[in-house]
Amino acid sequence: MSRIRGSRRTRRVASLSGTVDAGELVAAIAARDGNGDRTLAYRGLRVTGTLRLDHRRLDTSVALVDCVFEEPLDLTELSAPSFDLSGSVLPALRADRLVLDGELRLAGARVGDGMAGPRPMTDPSDSGTGLRAPRRLQEGAVTGAVELADARIGGNLVVEELSVADGGAWSLLAPRLVVEGSVHGRGLTANGSLYLRDARVTHAVNLHAADVGGIDATGITCTGFYADWGFRSTGQVLLRAAEVGGVVTFHDGILTGPAGSLLCGRLRVPRLRLDLREPPAGRVVLQDANVDVLVDSESTWPAPGALSLEGFVYQRLETERPVAVRTRISWLTRDPRAGARAFEQLAKSYESGGDERSARTVRHARERYLSRNDRLSGRVWGLVQDVLFGYGYAPRRALLWLLSLVALGSSWFAAHRPPPVGGDSKRAWDPVLYSLDLLIPVASLGHRGAWDPAGASKAVALLLVVSGWVLATAVIAGARRVLGRG
Repeated sequence: MSRIRGSRRTRRVASLSGTVDAGELVAAIAARDGNGDRTLAYRGLRVTGTLRLDHRRLDTSVALVDCVFEEPLDLTELSAPSFDLSGSVLPALRADRLVLDGELRLAGARVGDGMAGPRPMTDPSDSGTGLRAPRRLQEGAVTGAVELADARIGGNLVVEELSVADGGAWSLLAPRLVVEGSVHGRGLTANGSLYLRDARVTHAVNLHAADVGGIDATGITCTGFYADWGFRSTGQVLLRAAEVGGVVTFHDGILTGPAGSLLCGRLRVPRLRLDLREPPAGRVVLQDANVDVLVDSESTWPAPGALSLEGFVYQRLETERPVAVRTRISWLTRDPRAGARAFEQLAKSYESGGDERSARTVRHARERYLSRNDRLSGRVWGLVQDVLFGYGYAPRRALLWLLSLVALGSSWFAAHRPPPVGGDSKRAWDPVLYSLDLLIPVASLGHRGAWDPAGASKAVALLLVVSGWVLATAVIAGARRVLGRG
């Protein structure tokens, strides 16, 4: 005989054991509801027929633990203190607009028709996988193994070790779910996807070591989102436009094939951890996301072309092992659409940490990267600026060029003194000052017009004059660029 479990005030109810009819169980619960029992608990029942507690209001908590239900449970618009289905086996749970003052427990339960095989959520634009491609759901036209649309749970939603094996696309269908506590989903396994769009969770969503076919948590609000320590998804994980007050972490997580990817566009969170166990199978989209700290790992960066960073704002970058600035630049170039804004964001993060040299290196790399998409004339002029002056971010390079040209001219003219203009000159011959005067395009030291080179010396003089103008133009262009963008 099943007995009522709960506090010391719990009483025995009708003798129910073994196989019972769903109507008989409903009648037993209704008969004892409100008679002082805090919890009506049954264990190990096999329930035939559809258990319908929809559109009811109960004053007593209900626990149906380790039970087997032959038909789906209907808790639509049920209002109760709490409901416990831990360890139970059921084809489906219909609980839209459920209202509980306390917890809803499905720990260790098995839900679904037992059909195996993953049902990964894929990108609608990806036709190469041959898998389904869901867009935003048209409510009322789809079903899920566990349905909690618009449900309000005053305590925790406990789905630890829950197993969902169902032929449908959605293992959990819970748009606009409200949970006043946390969602505990450690070890949850689902061959379909979890739909938590616009959910509101007062505390955290914990999916440690969960194995799912994907998550759509677009617009979710919570204080923490933990998909880590062995978390695995074979489909897309969507956290677009989510607001998370603490941390979003995929530490040691796995986004595996055929469609494991992460879409975090417009995500707002103080700390984001993307140090996965292995590189993701699909894309990582951080476009227009805003975080304070990004923790990532060089060994698990997505493949080139599978990263989107444009508009991504962060204050600081952290890694377990230091990443060289040029390696970090290669992280940016994995986004084929990365523009000046992405490079400037990285440079600012180095500046905020006091590393001015790395910030200049990033800005120099930005100019090189952007010039590749320029027209031929622009690419040639960009190459000249890079070689002479590093686009303004390597000023010592210009000084080295100047000294090298002065040394070259001085060596030549020391051995090939040009004759003075008019056959006589009042100036003493100085090959260094003469070469320097040729190189300076604006001011004159008075030596340039005092001597009249001819033949090869004239060609050397012309080379110095042209080089001076090119060097000065590159310096001015680089200086304007640095001042304008800095």
